[in-house]
Amino acid sequence: MKYFIFLLILISCEAFGQISPNDSTKSKLKTYFSLGLSIGNVDQNNPELDNFSKSSYPSFELGIMGENLSLGAVFGAENIFVSSSTRSFYEMKTSFFKSMGKVSPYALFGIGAYFESNFNPFIEYGGGFTYMPQKLGFFVQYSNWAKTNYVSTGCTYAF
Repeated sequence: MKYFIFLLILISCEAFGQISPNDSTKSKLKTYFSLGLSIGNVDQNNPELDNFSKSSYPSFELGIMGENLSLGAVFGAENIFVSSSTRSFYEMKTSFFKSMGKVSPYALFGIGAYFESNFNPFIEYGGGFTYMPQKLGFFVQYSNWAKTNYVSTGCTYAF
């Protein structure tokens, strides 16, 4: 647990450290909110993943972004139709992106766990693209999350 907290602090310092208060050429930090759906592989032979709703994870993310780095806290559930037996999760995620006009490719890394009595961490890594013409944008990404491959789609609103 102490290594997990140390890594989160390190990621946070990196995100905030990219903006220097004395450097007027850097952009200011912006807050963002995202809604996403991560779609995994459906396996008819596995009762835990035998349909689309069980292998799809809805989530929301709240974070900050600078010139080319973002840091967010993600919260979600392990299937679309949340019930009393559905496990929820949390994750700290950072991404590095390169703005190319309204489209930005990005790489991401995250560390998270389920809201359970036992701390069982997972990592996420991958990449994607975001299209942000104004304050509202859309994203699509491919990532490996808790040793499973996912395609995620969603929308983002920057304040």
